[in-house]
Amino acid sequence: MASTASSVYATGAALLGVDLDSKSSTPAHKALTTVFGSDGRKHIYAKASEALGSASTCKIGAAGSASSDAGSAGFTCDTTGGVAVGQWFWAKGASIAK
Repeated sequence: MASTASSVYATGAALLGVDLDSKSSTPAHKALTTVFGSDGRKHIYAKASEALGSASTCKIGAAGSASSDAGSAGFTCDTTGGVAVGQWFWAKGASIAK
């Protein structure tokens, strides 16, 4: 069964229990904050510089901006319903964290 952000939760004391499926027009965390999810993947907090559909591949810039990047092996927008321009969300690493 494929996991979705709504069934994955953060691990680690600093952000334990953070909602990895959340999205907001105002930041809840500092850009580029990272957590590891129960799915074994790194999740990074970013701001959408364009609309991103759920499961869209994306790249994360040095300032925390996320833009689409077809074919990227970096991150995916795993947020239910995707995100609109300017929304903050948790991007999921495309591979298991090491």
